[in-house]
Amino acid sequence: MSDLTAVVDIDYIKYTAASAGETRTIKAYHPIDGIEFEAKTRTELWGHYLKKDKGILAEFNKKNGTDYKADELVVIDLQHPEPVQNILHTAKSMFESLLWNLKTNRYTAYIGKGESWRVGRSTILEYKGNRKEMLKPLLLDDVTEYLIKKYKPEIVEYYESDDKVVMDAYRDKSKVVCGVDKDYLGCDVLVFNPNKVDQGVIDCEGLGSLWLDSKGKVTGKGRIFFYHQVLSGDTSDNYAANSASDIEWGEKSSYKLLKDCQTDKEALEALKKGYQLIYPETKVIKSWKGNDIEVDWKYVFNENWDMARMLRWENDVVVGTDVLDKFGLLGD
Repeated sequence: MSDLTAVVDIDYIKYTAASAGETRTIKAYHPIDGIEFEAKTRTELWGHYLKKDKGILAEFNKKNGTDYKADELVVIDLQHPEPVQNILHTAKSMFESLLWNLKTNRYTAYIGKGESWRVGRSTILEYKGNRKEMLKPLLLDDVTEYLIKKYKPEIVEYYESDDKVVMDAYRDKSKVVCGVDKDYLGCDVLVFNPNKVDQGVIDCEGLGSLWLDSKGKVTGKGRIFFYHQVLSGDTSDNYAANSASDIEWGEKSSYKLLKDCQTDKEALEALKKGYQLIYPETKVIKSWKGNDIEVDWKYVFNENWDMARMLRWENDVVVGTDVLDKFGLLGD
């Protein structure tokens, strides 16, 4: 056995096990004519989510000489879970497997409850607001109850479980953060992704580096990966560098500015340059909360800095522009 302690974010286990243990289909009907359709997914029903001109609906129209539109249909999501014991077994296997792969029986675990502090902090786009319409697995509560009873995780409120596992493992080489969130790679911790066992334990200390994976996606480790998250954004968490701008910007834009940086100062200069390109002037926008807010590059930079940065301890406050100022970069 190794001397490592697994610091486990149980949230990914509960969602993965509960989701894998159910199949989903959709049923759609026309509210006036009563015509009904069944499909595995919306894509199967009507094709591309923007064009909506293919799939089962298009074939039906062609065959019957009709002209039903996707937007005219009422869609009902149907969930078909496996027996609960099957799903609980999957959750147990996932937890035990990560311990086995790390060759340890020592662990601490965390599970989230309620709304994160980042929701209140966010103003431009609601943090994780794009997840509100996502279907909750039917047996998620059963899996959560089982994991809490069996593994006794700390229940995390206000903070995210992501924050707490980083707090626990920060700069401690005897502890390994175990989870699938890519934000861990930008923190000064050891990281083990149970979905990428072949990568082993990754040491994310230091500035680190960025590279393109086999699919052309930007990945990396160390502080520069955190800088990349700030400069690109994270669609799964619902924040983006260009969230208040009409300028096209994505992960490759960030990568081009950061990939050759050799020091923190160079990387921070790249962040400043990127945000000034995206926000050449101040503007007034409507926040997700409904009020008008005046934003410039510093405003958006600071907000996304907070969205991307995992906390090292409770009440860990670091203002992004203060870091720029520390390096003598804040002045125009």
